[in-house]
Amino acid sequence: MRRPFSKVLHVVASLKVAIVLFILIALYIVIGTLIPQHGAPQMYLDRYPTLGKLILTLDLDTSYSSTIFIILVILFAINLTTCTLLSIKGQMRQQRSSFFPVHLSSEYALTDITSEEAHAYLSKKRYKVVEEEQGTLKASKFRWGVFGSTLTHIGLLVLFLGGTITQCLSTETMVNLMPGQSRMFQEQGFVLRVDDFHMTFEDDGSVKQYISDVTATDIATGETRSDQMWVNKPFRYKNLGFYQASFGWTGHLHVADQESKELLTHGDVRAGGTYFHEDTHTTVYLYGYYPEFAIGHGQQPISLSNREINPHFAVVLYEFNNPVDTYIVEPGDEITHNGIVYSFTHATAYTGLLVRSDPSFPVILASFIIILLGMFVSFYCYPRFILYSEGKIITSSRRNEWVFFHSVKKGFSDRS
Repeated sequence: MRRPFSKVLHVVASLKVAIVLFILIALYIVIGTLIPQHGAPQMYLDRYPTLGKLILTLDLDTSYSSTIFIILVILFAINLTTCTLLSIKGQMRQQRSSFFPVHLSSEYALTDITSEEAHAYLSKKRYKVVEEEQGTLKASKFRWGVFGSTLTHIGLLVLFLGGTITQCLSTETMVNLMPGQSRMFQEQGFVLRVDDFHMTFEDDGSVKQYISDVTATDIATGETRSDQMWVNKPFRYKNLGFYQASFGWTGHLHVADQESKELLTHGDVRAGGTYFHEDTHTTVYLYGYYPEFAIGHGQQPISLSNREINPHFAVVLYEFNNPVDTYIVEPGDEITHNGIVYSFTHATAYTGLLVRSDPSFPVILASFIIILLGMFVSFYCYPRFILYSEGKIITSSRRNEWVFFHSVKKGFSDRS
């Protein structure tokens, strides 16, 4: 029973499995880099006409939190954990003073070395020496260097732990702000203001990038920090991350008296939103804003792009919740009903920001420190072994053996 289990365990911990999983994870990371993340669904349909639906179906717009990516990371963590546990036993065995590799290769050997010269060199280089019968010397250095790979594995596991903390404890909220509007974050003690929001376009009219200029002001000190953010370039301030996630349109509505032309009120109405005029019991419903207006299939209004080159508003009027009429109007066109004139003068785009709080930063920082330490130990503190017997020095190491041998050779050639 133990043998089949042991075989399965070694397959799970195998390097081949690790490489396959690593390639798949790297592929998802590349996808998450090439495809803007956390964007509005319409953005992907506009920007990727052929692959847009596939991107949304496979959650490639949120690659790092997709089900497939999480499963791959879990399998990789299992592989690393199993590999680490299996390797620790052998690494502990190599810490015993009785352990010494078998020196069979004569390729890395020096001859005509006296016992005094061997003792002097090993003492100078601070090797731990065990002297056996007939003047044989067994010297070792950096035995603990075998734990470098284990440290690297542990660092990766801590990194996965940080990812788990992110998934379980991070919070996300959406904030929609027009240029000039602010949102206070009382708990963190600052105010975020959107100074400007605009889009850049490809030659075919599809959106190239969504860009927000933001300023954060510390409530206590009044200090400010301004920055520009776009998709895949978040703005971070006081443990909060702000991500460019979506956008929308508002129409600026003017309400005036038909006879006196007096402006009664004005304000912004979001696409899909309403304004209620109490005196006439009239509801103005902004069905949609179309920056590049056209008529599509079924005689329905569509926008060919988000470039404002032929803007129109689609408006529906209701009286006592009953539909009155539907209008397709250009900016400034007037709609008159019951002595009141309604007109949308212009449209303004607002930005949708994903606000994310992630407590895993210290864990992720620790993981990178452990990984770097493990890599340093693996590449610079690898175990070195020297055998001296009958006037011959033989070197051995599992890494950089040629470099190690020639460093020893140089040390003896400089002895004179």
